[in-house]
Amino acid sequence: MPAPILDDYAVTMLQHDYQANLPDTFMGDFDLSPADSEWLLTDKFALLCGVIVDQSVPANRAWQLPKRLRERIGKQNWTAAWFATHQSELLTAIETKPALHRFPKTMAQNLTSLAQTLNSEANGDAEQFISTASYEELEARLSPIHGMGPKKVNALALIIVLDLRQSLTGMDKSKALFDVHLARILSDYLHRPATAAIANVVCQQIDPAMPARAATYLWRLDRQHRTLASIIMQSR
Repeated sequence: MPAPILDDYAVTMLQHDYQANLPDTFMGDFDLSPADSEWLLTDKFALLCGVIVDQSVPANRAWQLPKRLRERIGKQNWTAAWFATHQSELLTAIETKPALHRFPKTMAQNLTSLAQTLNSEANGDAEQFISTASYEELEARLSPIHGMGPKKVNALALIIVLDLRQSLTGMDKSKALFDVHLARILSDYLHRPATAAIANVVCQQIDPAMPARAATYLWRLDRQHRTLASIIMQSR
């Protein structure tokens, strides 16, 4: 068990505020229209595409990419089978101005890898691919996909639990969605550089049952211009 990062008082204060502001959605923070959100949650291939392109651009832009991409390639090509063998066409569709992403080549590669994995592991059926009862099995299925790192694995786990309202056992093994924003939030309080390992410990201290969810709470604090110090020190 890693050594605690926060002292008991800090944990108590944060947990009290956390329970009062418990995140009940992950995708709700992306400022998508209700129709776009519903489509992403219904079309599991679109959902996986959204997860894998959510990097290096604002989340709202990333999560609109699946819809924009489908418009450019045509609904008839919106299948894992087509994606798996048309990387160059995906690249052209993504990089055509206005570009759908900051890194079109990387996204085309990642989307092709996603599709190839879906084809080999689930006959192209994205819903079947992500249908599992455990976090560890979901992680095992997603990790071989190019570009599907820990942050994206845990993002999808949260979407399944919070937005799709489905159960995943083992969410106590979930991890912080570590990025530059979370690193800054933690570094500002700890007065030292924050690593993914530090973020995992802090999130586990805040929510031992679902550490990944604690990361979304910390992001929201930042958007609300609240700091860890202001919460922890308010009664000290």
